Amino acid sequence: MEFFKANIQLGEVLVQLIAFVIVFWTLKLMAWKPLLRSLELRREKIRSEFEKIDHARKEIEALKAEYQAHLQKIEDEARSKIQLAVEEGRKIAREIQDKARTESQAAFDKAKENLDLETAKARLSLRREIADLAINISERVLGERLRDDKNQNEKVLELLTELEKNR
Repeated sequence: MEFFKANIQLGEVLVQLIAFVIVFWTLKLMAWKPLLRSLELRREKIRSEFEKIDHARKEIEALKAEYQAHLQKIEDEARSKIQLAVEEGRKIAREIQDKARTESQAAFDKAKENLDLETAKARLSLRREIADLAINISERVLGERLRDDKNQNEKVLELLTELEKNR
């Protein structure tokens, strides 16, 4: 303690204490309020930035939801267009099948008509040939008078064989 008594002078401590109080009051009056005001402004600025960030986040979420809804709408439209295309394809396939059936039936009917016509022509031709054969046979039979049935049958068979060779 002697050290403190020898080195500390009460007048200097008092002057320093008074100077400290004056500087403290001066700083409090002049610098403390502006310092507190700048801290408050900084605090307010940080709060407003956080509010802007929250607002931006909400906007982003709203845009994301809108984007998702838009994507869903596009997917639904694409799905419905694909469904319409599939239905249109099936309709075209049915039309092609129906047309093919109709054409096939028409070709079948025409072939049947041609076959009937050819059959009729063949029958007519066969009748003409039979008539010609009958006439030829009749001419030869009448040209030769046969007296018994046995000779007559042999002559007819001979004439038929001869006519077949001529053809």
